Amino acid sequence: MNASLRSLPALLLLFTVGCVTPVTPEEIASADYGAAPVSPMYQNAIKRFMQPLLFEPSSARFRFVGEPQKGYAYLSGRRKPPLFGYLVDVNIDGKNLKGDYVGEQPHRFFIKNNTLYVLNKSDNAEVVP
Repeated sequence: MNASLRSLPALLLLFTVGCVTPVTPEEIASADYGAAPVSPMYQNAIKRFMQPLLFEPSSARFRFVGEPQKGYAYLSGRRKPPLFGYLVDVNIDGKNLKGDYVGEQPHRFFIKNNTLYVLNKSDNAEVVP
């Protein structure tokens, strides 16, 4: 029984890794990425989405890292198949309770046809070549 309990984490990891299927070049070439996000609309949508999550939203600094890039994401709870769309990287600097800026924190968003998803660090997302 003790040996069974020690192997449980390894089995859980195996099942988790097994859920994500690799994306093929054919899928990338034929994927529907949706409409490309338009600036400043997607930037404003991200700012509005983040406002309730920030201590002092009016003083937040958003730095958009490059333009949206075609990519795919395995969203939480939906391991198969991946969703194709656009990935947006944003660094956000906000104030803490003392009124000091805490430094830029990286955030990643996924956009498909004007629908915005915030990606968690555990969400597998890749830019396509």
